[in-house]
Amino acid sequence: MAGADTTQSGYIVLGPDDFRVLGPADFGQPGLEAIESIGPFVEHRRLGPLKTVHDSIIEPGLGIGHHPHRRNERIFYMEEGELDHSDSRNDITGHLEAGDVGLFTEGQHGMVHSEWNNGDVPSRIYILVYGTDPIPEETAFTALRDAETPRYEEGAGARTREMVGPKSPLKIHGDIRLFTDTALDDGASVDFATGTDEGGVVSVREGTVELDGRELPAGCSVLFPPSPTERRHTFTARGPARILRTVTGPG
Repeated sequence: MAGADTTQSGYIVLGPDDFRVLGPADFGQPGLEAIESIGPFVEHRRLGPLKTVHDSIIEPGLGIGHHPHRRNERIFYMEEGELDHSDSRNDITGHLEAGDVGLFTEGQHGMVHSEWNNGDVPSRIYILVYGTDPIPEETAFTALRDAETPRYEEGAGARTREMVGPKSPLKIHGDIRLFTDTALDDGASVDFATGTDEGGVVSVREGTVELDGRELPAGCSVLFPPSPTERRHTFTARGPARILRTVTGPG
């Protein structure tokens, strides 16, 4: 699926041909897969503060061993399954289940972490990696539990969970201004609105949505590079659908 012309539409549509699938050969161990839409292995290496966006799958009983990170922050949104976190450098552990959001703050000190799926089903995780400015001194792991995540009706047939934003209790250290998960009934619409110097990503998780007369099935992502002008785009469900929306600053 070819990307949209940003000079005309102000956004870029990504389909399967635009992603890079990282697998066991890349990670050095079995049971891991990451579909990269933004990052070092694809055309779009950054978007605002976002350095990496992955759809990740970890098979049951497997994971990735301890390895270092420093200075960035990571959001892990657990769409399915569970995950156990171990940071051997800072003696920090944690557990995430379906619907939870994990916030991994690497800090100036950095972390040496392992993520493992000790459950019985694959863990499916949407991962955002972004810079922190200023860089927090301390390394930390914070969990926003599914039951604690604000939920609200965003118009008829649109039900939204707000993981990051003014309604969410999760406090982050980078310029991610909104991160939501919205379920749409057939025919329901929701806007993706960005202000001055804002951009972001919309990921179609389930079903099909329409944007400016173009149908986007599950697996597609739409990138909105930061713009000096305000924008508003409407996504309409063609059948039941679900989308993730991330709004960022300029980075």
